[in-house]
Amino acid sequence: MSVAHPTWIEIDLKQFRYNLRIIRKVIGKAKFCLPVKANAYGHGLVGIGKAAEDLVDCLGVSCLQEGVVLRRAGIKIPILVFGAIHEDQIEDLAAFDLEFSISSKLKADLVAKRLKKKCRVHLEVETGMQRTGVRPATAVELLQHLQKIPCFEVAGVYSHFAKSELPRDPTALQQINEFRGLLGTPFFKRIPAHIANSGAVAHYPEAYLDMVRPGLMAFGYLPEQAPPELQGIAPCFSLKAKVAYFKVVGKGLGISYGHTYTTTRQTRIATIPIGYGDGYRRALSNRGSVLIRGHRHPIAGTICMDQFMVDVGDKEAYVGDEAVLIGKQGAEAISVQEMAQMCDTIPYEVLCLFNERIPRIYV
Repeated sequence: MSVAHPTWIEIDLKQFRYNLRIIRKVIGKAKFCLPVKANAYGHGLVGIGKAAEDLVDCLGVSCLQEGVVLRRAGIKIPILVFGAIHEDQIEDLAAFDLEFSISSKLKADLVAKRLKKKCRVHLEVETGMQRTGVRPATAVELLQHLQKIPCFEVAGVYSHFAKSELPRDPTALQQINEFRGLLGTPFFKRIPAHIANSGAVAHYPEAYLDMVRPGLMAFGYLPEQAPPELQGIAPCFSLKAKVAYFKVVGKGLGISYGHTYTTTRQTRIATIPIGYGDGYRRALSNRGSVLIRGHRHPIAGTICMDQFMVDVGDKEAYVGDEAVLIGKQGAEAISVQEMAQMCDTIPYEVLCLFNERIPRIYV
């Protein structure tokens, strides 16, 4: 494969679309909103948006800019902006036909003041995140306010789970009960409702309602104790690079900045052209590993901004060899979950940190 950069992210679109089809089957009649915020969780905003457009009902983004990029790329299906809107964005939200969130009378009045055309909005309700959203006690009042303003079409009401990764979690059950309690009032009965994320799709079918929003699951990462019907969902993301340099290094020599790694014998050191400047976590220094020619090799020394070194011992590795940093090679594999554990973080963060310097290749 010829790529413009010696490091690349490879996206298996066949697996990605298979993941979407499995979710479709599980959720039944509920609509499917695919979150593609944060560059589609590192998978590439436009590439993923186009690959998913015929299999989902809606795309979810965090901000105006992401929605504009999708529209300019030719995406036609509905796009919902989850993040809080700002006054200077209102005209563009409408101009690019983006649905957006309203969670206060103040924001509603700002939109009404600046817009003359009709716009579709979703009323966000706070049920446990303590982030954004109107409280259930005042949600009816806000809904009635929106319904009195000619420019608004209330297209949905939604909330966010704070905890849903495990089945029968008391916090998740409380959020579901509180949200469904609001939906049971006459005011909300005809408004499409959504709350289910990946965890809820796996564990809380009572939360499917009118639409679900599984993000990480769509990209192949299942919550713990996921039911059998979701098996077959698998990651579609691989991170690869070409070995940039190779040298033999004597015993007792320090490697990389700070000499945090010292060779214990004469060994072979390969240089990989990716670093923390690309989003490859510096926390993997002296902890992570790389696959070359089907063998797992340890990262040697501190990860630099643009490259790092690997100790391949007495194994073969040459300039131009393919190194796998995330994914499979031969019988070996390095998972995003493995990297997240080493970095004391979650798979979301690992994936989202890979920036645009690394090209995405869709296969």
